[in-house]
Amino acid sequence: MTVLQGAMITAGDYGNGNKIVGAPRTSPGTTLTFAGSNCTATFGPGSTVEGHLSFRRDDSSIAVGERSVFRGLMSLGLGCEISVGDGLYCGAGAYLTTAEGASIRLGNDLLISDRFQARADDSHPIYDGVTGRRINVSKSITVGDHVWIGADVILMPGATVGSGSILGIRSMVTKSRPVPENCLAVGSPAEIQRRQVVWVRKHLQSGLDVDDAIEPVFVEYESVAAGSHLP
Repeated sequence: MTVLQGAMITAGDYGNGNKIVGAPRTSPGTTLTFAGSNCTATFGPGSTVEGHLSFRRDDSSIAVGERSVFRGLMSLGLGCEISVGDGLYCGAGAYLTTAEGASIRLGNDLLISDRFQARADDSHPIYDGVTGRRINVSKSITVGDHVWIGADVILMPGATVGSGSILGIRSMVTKSRPVPENCLAVGSPAEIQRRQVVWVRKHLQSGLDVDDAIEPVFVEYESVAAGSHLP
């Protein structure tokens, strides 16, 4: 096992086929652990990582894009992938975990609040007591570009979130209820409250140029349910 800390997390080969490409900015307490073999961590220019990255098995990869800020834990099992696009900002306490060859892929220009969780695995196996079959195999998670994720949001195995969408505080997205593009979804499990929304990164507490309106992006409202339209 190889454990790197703080400024030690830099480009190089670390034995058993493990390597790091690029060098992120880190805090002194940040760690990267290679417990397996043939694993790769890639960090884009200007990226920042604060927390703990752990390769617990073989043949897995982590990629953090340019100018992205990640704060929290990444934990990977056998043959897994976690990728973070360019320009992501992540608040404190994120928890990304995957196993059994599943992936977590987060797109570009994401804004994520504190205590975000993406769980592609359930940590422990569950079986049907009658058939004996496993019922909770790990499933990949995908989030598109320019998504705003509120505090305490959880993405469960198999969850998908389309580009341009917003997930409200304490929402939970499941495989059976994907969130399409440009939707506002809240609740546990998350339900779509509004479609064809557009959001920008300007902060309401510090921004002096927040517009009361923007040029329309969509031609007409898309139906949320049969026969209904949200204003």
